[in-house]
Amino acid sequence: MHVYEFHWQRELIIKAPCQDKRSAYQVIALTTSERTGIEARTILEALTEREALGSTGLGGGVALPHALVPKLRSPEKVLMTLRHGIEFEAPDDDPVDILLAVLWPQDHQHGFLPALARLCRLFRKNQVRQGLRNAGSKTEAMMVMQPFSSRDVITPSDRPLLGRNELYPPSHASRG
Repeated sequence: MHVYEFHWQRELIIKAPCQDKRSAYQVIALTTSERTGIEARTILEALTEREALGSTGLGGGVALPHALVPKLRSPEKVLMTLRHGIEFEAPDDDPVDILLAVLWPQDHQHGFLPALARLCRLFRKNQVRQGLRNAGSKTEAMMVMQPFSSRDVITPSDRPLLGRNELYPPSHASRG
């Protein structure tokens, strides 16, 4: 699994009933905690602390919450659509109804900012935003994202910046 690949079966939440930013972050933290074994509280604190520095709302109803997380072994992401938009202090003041959360190992920050930039570009595409908003199931959302799961979306020179396997040599992957 690579950050630039979209295998959303376990990384996708459709039409979550979140009422505000904190409840959205709680869903992200719980989902990621189940996959990583890191306490949800630790993930929630990392997201909240990062958001306190400035909004991660991009505009167009999209937010890219991100954080460096202690003890995380490899990058994680969660794509979540909401039933209703929430206030996110985005630059255009539009409510956010699509969130792509990116969590990165605090101890291995190489590639973090380039990964965010590349994932952010994906949501500049109106067809992606509208397709996700109209998706009523994971299957429909995956059909929207499928064209972007190809390695052709990211150039070969980008892959070392984004891939889990390329990011950490095997010796780092086994360390705790």
